[in-house]
Amino acid sequence: MTVTRYVEVVLTIPDNEAETALTTLRRLGVHVDELRRSDLYRIEVEPEREGTLLETLREIETIYNPNKHALRLRSDVAPQPGEAWIDEPKTVDSARGPVHIAGRVLPGVWGLERLVAWQLSDSLGKPASAEVVARAAETLLCNPAFQRATTNSHIRPK
Repeated sequence: MTVTRYVEVVLTIPDNEAETALTTLRRLGVHVDELRRSDLYRIEVEPEREGTLLETLREIETIYNPNKHALRLRSDVAPQPGEAWIDEPKTVDSARGPVHIAGRVLPGVWGLERLVAWQLSDSLGKPASAEVVARAAETLLCNPAFQRATTNSHIRPK
């Protein structure tokens, strides 16, 4: 039996990708004043390994670099207001087994998916409206040919 946990990896240095996306959204007429991006990992972990999950991820250089990242466990299991999660739906069910990253086995981890979490804010620093988040996902943040956007209002771009 496993439990699902969400771990967020955030840049602590300027994020050029988020800045470029913000500029582009504004040019496309999407009214957003701040845009933050983070890597979000949906992890299936054995309950007895939950306590060491963050320590384990801190040792994987392809996920976490202490010189430029902050790592935290998220308590929420769905996008919050003003947020869109972008993922790539699985097209084939893969065999369930221990997760390997960078040549290492992650102890007690039986599933790991990477998503991108975009957090949009208005001019007052409050979460952007569901309509603004949906428009940002539809126009730029999500490529519906191979990605899926999930928002607080569960709107999925066409």
